[in-house]
Amino acid sequence: MWSEWKAADEGGDAGLAAVLASELLELTPKSYYSWFQAGLLSKALGNWPESLDRNTRALKLFTPKDAEEFNGANPAAWNMGIASTALGDWSTARDAWGAYGLDKFQAEAGPIDVDCGMAPVRLNPDQPSLPHQVLFSVGKTEVVWCWRRSPAHAIIASVPLPESGHRFRDMVLHDGEPKGTRRLDGLQVSVFDELGRLEESGLPTWQAQIVGATAADIQALSDLLGQRGLGLDDWSGIRLMCSKCSHDAREDGHDHIPTTSEDAIRLGLAGHEADLGGAIDAWLAGRHGIDVLNLDLLW
Repeated sequence: MWSEWKAADEGGDAGLAAVLASELLELTPKSYYSWFQAGLLSKALGNWPESLDRNTRALKLFTPKDAEEFNGANPAAWNMGIASTALGDWSTARDAWGAYGLDKFQAEAGPIDVDCGMAPVRLNPDQPSLPHQVLFSVGKTEVVWCWRRSPAHAIIASVPLPESGHRFRDMVLHDGEPKGTRRLDGLQVSVFDELGRLEESGLPTWQAQIVGATAADIQALSDLLGQRGLGLDDWSGIRLMCSKCSHDAREDGHDHIPTTSEDAIRLGLAGHEADLGGAIDAWLAGRHGIDVLNLDLLW
């Protein structure tokens, strides 16, 4: 039956794989490996209630022998944490992270909102990580910086391009497998793929063309907007990368040059018009030689 399941994986037959997974669980109800693998299939299909149930069962069956295979860590606990986060079951998520060895998430109750640093997340991922994976997509693929709030969810800190179908401060569910890297403060940090969107911020996305501003001026505007809960991204230096390069699989002699604008700085802004207008006016006060050519609502 396991051979048939693997053949279904290779043939892309998700329906057959699901049937065989259920039959395998009936035949081996006390096998950690069976429940874990079945839970992976549920995760790939985005069936979060089923994934939570199967990984919870796997967690209970985890033995010291299984721990040796996974270097002491329990991957079922991690996938249990992802599934419970997707369902908003924060109590179970805290238990899952504790079972994985991340005790700090068990200190409190209620929704998890812990500062886990900055991380890049690939919105609308274009390459599956698992057989039969149903990729979440509401637009074009884009890697954005996020405030990570738990091991499985983050809030978008960048201002995504409208083509991504995402907005500043959207809350997204993300996987735990690194899929490429980006640089932050001179260090390489892992990129995680989006698995779904948990909450939409509803904040409008704008574009502004600015001339005469220095890097220090733009940083001052960014700080001012950040203090008011608004977003800013310098879209002038966006790198439009192919999928291979985005996943750190670039070929020799192949690279992508950031887009540049000779005449104006192109900014992506996020917030309501009155709030942005007030912040920009405050920023311009006392600054001479800077012109905001336009402030256009994109979506």
